[in-house]
Amino acid sequence: MSVMQRSHTRAPAEAADVEAGARARALRVPATAWIMGGRLLIVIVLIAAWQLLSGRVVPAYLVSSPSAVAHRLVDLFKTGDVWSDVWITTEELVIGYVIGVVGGVVVGVLLGTSRIAAALVEPLLAALNSIPKIALAPLFLLWFGIGLGSKIAIAAMTVFFVMFYNVYMGMGTIPNGLVNTLQIMGASRQTMVRRLVLPQLTVPILAGLKAGVSFAMIGVVVGEFVAADKGLGYYVRNSTDLFDSPGVYAGIILLMLLVLIGVGLVTLLERRLLRWRR
Repeated sequence: MSVMQRSHTRAPAEAADVEAGARARALRVPATAWIMGGRLLIVIVLIAAWQLLSGRVVPAYLVSSPSAVAHRLVDLFKTGDVWSDVWITTEELVIGYVIGVVGGVVVGVLLGTSRIAAALVEPLLAALNSIPKIALAPLFLLWFGIGLGSKIAIAAMTVFFVMFYNVYMGMGTIPNGLVNTLQIMGASRQTMVRRLVLPQLTVPILAGLKAGVSFAMIGVVVGEFVAADKGLGYYVRNSTDLFDSPGVYAGIILLMLLVLIGVGLVTLLERRLLRWRR
């Protein structure tokens, strides 16, 4: 077959692929709209049920109501009292999250590449991870004080184990045969990391990044519950002591929004890095 004939044969196939891709994208937009609409409908139904049941079936001082919580949120932002708590919690969350992610990835890669190191260290890390984090909170308060340091340490430790086990297990899934083949072909360490290790670890790392946001927030809130004078966790605990249910729910909603923002940022990164899969 001549070059001209092959080009004529390839052209219809490429046109068909382009048309199929355009058709798939066109179908994806309505499907996404339906999903978003369904989610919004579920949220509206839950809020309406909450409003109707509050004070009628369940005492209002236990569950508050959407209207009372909305009024409390408006008052908090109108007076500006909540901004300092939001900033403190965000700072603890971000710093602890970054430290935990970096530490977990580094240790996971190191133990994943050394069987001796893994045999020595991994059981100790498993034992440390088995300790409830709230039981370690008083120790961190003694070591790092009542300020930001103790909350950052708890959040970092919580995220560290999530990232460590994701990366460590991901390193174990790299085929030894493929590693040996690349070594025989003379691939450098940089080439193996770029072409084999990083693609293999992309999904485990992204999964750890996404799960780590909520785990970091748990660590921060645990620290603020135990001992703090600032932060959204402190605000929720203080509202609980005062039987202020609208304040409790308002604080929980703000904590949830911070986590959703973090997860959304990780999701954008995930879509960008995994674009080659689609």
